[in-house]
Amino acid sequence: MSGKKKIEYQTLEDFVTEQFEENPELAPVFLQTVLEDYDHELDAKALLLALRHMAKANGGMTALARKTNLNRGKLYKTLSPEGNPRLKNLQTILKAFGYTLTIKPLKQA
Repeated sequence: MSGKKKIEYQTLEDFVTEQFEENPELAPVFLQTVLEDYDHELDAKALLLALRHMAKANGGMTALARKTNLNRGKLYKTLSPEGNPRLKNLQTILKAFGYTLTIKPLKQA
């Protein structure tokens, strides 16, 4: 043995999931930021990725399927980068995490 210590790296996905696990109070701020970005970019991939991270941090897709009564395979497809969740399913998923969709007026110029 050379005596060198092996460096272990963490993926970004694992880091984000770990942050949600250790700091659940970050989730609503992160989701709000992602939704605001979606409002400008109209790209749902970041929102779906954030929801996948939240699912992983909260017991995985199996636990989410139990909480939402949605099929686990359907959840994987819904939250995939190509997913296009129905509003009803999105609301169900958010509710399982303790959140809801809300409407607020646009800022006046």
